[in-house]
Amino acid sequence: MKHKRIGIIMHGVTGRMGTNQHLARSIAEIRRQGGVELRDGTRLMPDPILVGRDAG
Repeated sequence: MKHKRIGIIMHGVTGRMGTNQHLARSIAEIRRQGGVELRDGTRLMPDPILVGRDAG
């Protein structure tokens, strides 16, 4: 099975709301499940890049 990493730039997720809703509940869960499988069997693995005003 082939894996492909895709970068996802996430702006403003350094705060509580962004971390809980976008990072922990969606992106981290997709990663935990092994990514998203495409028709050809390749699995896309999100690789979050966190940006914002606060280092968090």
